[in-house]
Amino acid sequence: MSTLQLMTVNFKRKISSDAFTPTKQSKKALSLAKSEPQKVCDILGPILTDARRDVIERAISHRTKTLQVAVEGVHDPHNTAAIIRSADAFGIQHIHIIEGATKFKSSAAVTQGSHKWIDLHVYPDTDTFVATMRQQQIRILVAAMDGAISVSDVNTTTPLVLVFGNEAEGISDRLRLAADGAFQIPMFGFVESFNVSVAAGIAISTLRRKGGGDLTPSEKSILKARYYLRSVRAGYDIVKRS
Repeated sequence: MSTLQLMTVNFKRKISSDAFTPTKQSKKALSLAKSEPQKVCDILGPILTDARRDVIERAISHRTKTLQVAVEGVHDPHNTAAIIRSADAFGIQHIHIIEGATKFKSSAAVTQGSHKWIDLHVYPDTDTFVATMRQQQIRILVAAMDGAISVSDVNTTTPLVLVFGNEAEGISDRLRLAADGAFQIPMFGFVESFNVSVAAGIAISTLRRKGGGDLTPSEKSILKARYYLRSVRAGYDIVKRS
């Protein structure tokens, strides 16, 4: 993926929740951030408080594109939203939604605004997702109770996406066959499985416990401009008027 994009990549249809649908204004803001990131930051930076600029700088310094997260056919929109929130909290920039028979919905109330800071990619089916990951040379590991390795042993030095299945059946057979492997989260009690959002949170926390980012200087610059535009009311209009 050559540049970070704002909730517009791989949308095969318009998603149903307005909070997650790219608007004309957000697309214009993305274009501006990509074309003139330094100008955006120079104009909007003085409008932001020192504290807000510090938060943005810290978030960008820990953003990763190497570790990504995907969900396949998750039914409960609150689970999807919780995964988005956890991913943002641990610095994951790219989240993939595989729809299939379950069309994507989420809950802006549960994401607490975190969906505004990440890149959301929506696919109509598993085959499209797999083909995209192969094209981008991103390994696919699925969460499964019989996974060959523990999540703590997953290698995150090369591009990787962790995939979590739906609440009833888990990962589909089709994706399991197409994946590069499967991992498990060790359990020591009587329950047989975690809630999908809990499983994702544990896996992400385990692999991101040291933090750290891996964006290029160009990607950081664009992301900073995006975040500035998101943080200033009418930021796009202010920059354009300047």
